[in-house]
Amino acid sequence: MNNVEYLIVSSTLDYSTDLICLELHKRGLRYLRINRDRFSTYQIGYSYSDSTLKIKVEDRNYNISESSLKAIYFRAPCFIRSHKNYTIEEQLERSQWNAFIRNLIVLENVKWINNPVNTYKAENKMYQLKIAKKVGLCIPETFVGNYRPNLSPKDKYIVKALDTPLFYSDGNESFTYTTVISDKELERAELQQAPVIIQEYILDKLDIRATVVGQNIFPVGIYSKGVPISGDWRTTKKENLDYVPLELPEELNRNLLALMKHLGLEFGGVDLIKSNNKYYFIEVNPTGEWGWLVKNTGIMIDRMIVDEMAARKD
Repeated sequence: MNNVEYLIVSSTLDYSTDLICLELHKRGLRYLRINRDRFSTYQIGYSYSDSTLKIKVEDRNYNISESSLKAIYFRAPCFIRSHKNYTIEEQLERSQWNAFIRNLIVLENVKWINNPVNTYKAENKMYQLKIAKKVGLCIPETFVGNYRPNLSPKDKYIVKALDTPLFYSDGNESFTYTTVISDKELERAELQQAPVIIQEYILDKLDIRATVVGQNIFPVGIYSKGVPISGDWRTTKKENLDYVPLELPEELNRNLLALMKHLGLEFGGVDLIKSNNKYYFIEVNPTGEWGWLVKNTGIMIDRMIVDEMAARKD
């Protein structure tokens, strides 16, 4: 029977998790990776007689108990965002496995990166904007609702979803990006059917991704062929993107760490923009991707996450 020290909850095709497992393997640490899309191929059970999670993968048995487990790396969303047409049986299976994942918080006396309870709360954009403002971060002028707001007069506005929607059509999944619209388009828009986030459009901005791991912050500016990007940088072809490490003001770093502490997060991908030497908080993703940053910048985020997992829990 193998006693697990580090549990990884992810999915099969996840490059960031691959890097974590490789680093754990290099250090000779006892870990187990379980993938959400493979759960039905495992034997998984939690016994209250000895407070132990038992998992059988192929022909190997693993014991996971708070006496030996040190940390859990949780790379799973807390909101289900798929509109694919599932059978009744598939819907039941998915709902119960997702409930089981949420119930892994029964392993409460270990370090989580991140605890799903905190992730669930932090994924709410209205809440994270409120906390960001509370800890001293500057946010764009923002309105959330299903009618045209009385924002400061602007020629353009940013419109984005309150939660990232996934659409499923003809065997393909897609999602929406942030959209820049004119004042006239906003005036004509039919918003009654569902709420949206409407923000001021900030000109001449630089997109910044600040990856936070524990007390460490790794910020990079995002450019296309050496030039800052207008609109949503995610719509730019990957081969045209450049990521340049930079430094943030100390006060901004302190405010970002205060945000993470308030949200109860050990890890987060924070999106910022800089305009006229002023920094704006856009959002934080508790399960954000970061493998592309390691690949493109050499910043060892994987090592820092494993360092954080291996550090003694307070």
